[in-house]
Amino acid sequence: MRSQKKLSNAYYISIGAISIFVASYNIAIISVALKPIERAFNVSSGIVYLLGALIFVGAMIGAVVSGVFSDRFGRVSILAIDIVTFLLAGIGSALSTNIAMLMFFRTLVGVGVGIDYVVIFTYISEIVAGKNSTRNLALIMFFANFGILFSYLIGGSLLTLGPTGWRYALLSGALFSIVPLIMRAGIKESSLWKFKRIKSMKAIIKDVTSRGNRKYLYRFSVPWFLYQIGDQSLTMFLPFILITALGVSAVSGAFSAVIVKAFTIPASILAFLIIQRLGTRKLQAAGFIIRSVFLGILGFGIYFALRMPGIEIIILLGLAFFFGSMGPDKTTVIMPVENYDESIRASGQGFNEMAGRFGGLIGILAFSLFGLAGIDIGLIFLSITCILGFFFTIAYRDKQHTEKISKKANEID
Repeated sequence: MRSQKKLSNAYYISIGAISIFVASYNIAIISVALKPIERAFNVSSGIVYLLGALIFVGAMIGAVVSGVFSDRFGRVSILAIDIVTFLLAGIGSALSTNIAMLMFFRTLVGVGVGIDYVVIFTYISEIVAGKNSTRNLALIMFFANFGILFSYLIGGSLLTLGPTGWRYALLSGALFSIVPLIMRAGIKESSLWKFKRIKSMKAIIKDVTSRGNRKYLYRFSVPWFLYQIGDQSLTMFLPFILITALGVSAVSGAFSAVIVKAFTIPASILAFLIIQRLGTRKLQAAGFIIRSVFLGILGFGIYFALRMPGIEIIILLGLAFFFGSMGPDKTTVIMPVENYDESIRASGQGFNEMAGRFGGLIGILAFSLFGLAGIDIGLIFLSITCILGFFFTIAYRDKQHTEKISKKANEID
């Protein structure tokens, strides 16, 4: 019986991991296609930056709406929607005949991303509840790094097919979504959700925004917002940054981004090993402040026109990604889902993720503006947001509910 339970848990964790892989892949795949799209539709760089940012508008909508609907109607029914969204929006993006059409479908991809990140972590925290809940969620977030890494690798390879290579790159996001679609067939509903279900959407919203839960909205939204400012702008513009800093082609920039993003793999392994022992709050604070150091060194180095070989730029960016991935990349997603009550868990996660996605939107737009003055100013700006994230993290203490979740799950089972 115990071995069967472990096998079942492993399967559900793998569903979560593949789902987050696909969501992250769909976020980042546009980054390798921005330059070719600019040429294909003969649009300005400002329009291209806006195209990159629109996925976060969709993610904000998907996050807050899916959270409330998931608490009202269940986790499994809402999970079916995001896969359909990825399929339709990915195909639509690849077949777009003008920039407006592409913008619409990329926003729709964002809706799927918002749904996925809210409902998957809520669902897995309940269906595989136990003393190792934090590590399980960190393991799932590990695959977000692989999703971005593979988007650079596969996207860069597809660009070599010629002027239409970007279309195949965007289509690949839809094709990958078929895997979680198959894996999710027949999955069971969360017993914890059934046990604590609130049958009124008005009551759910009232509860999640009540005085008792408002502290969680502030405490977890601000670090998520600050982290995503830097993380999403770096993820979106990493190939562009490398093209500019190293003076290479779009394809070489994409492959150089793979090297930089590869730093997140050992970082995620380290986070998985130490997150429960060190605690999410300490890990988040450490990740923020050390990440700020490397972004600052690179930004000021470029600003003062220091001679920096390509390998140094790659290493500094890689280390910035390493400590971000080790800390706030995981903790900002995990902490909300471990603190909200099961009856409003998805809604709370949705509101917090909406703040994070808004940060991603602000980060891309701000980095675009600062980028007009040079990528050095943009990198210094991102370093400052990490410093703010550090101070906000150490100003608040979080109380994890892993043991409470485990106890309730055992009682229901």
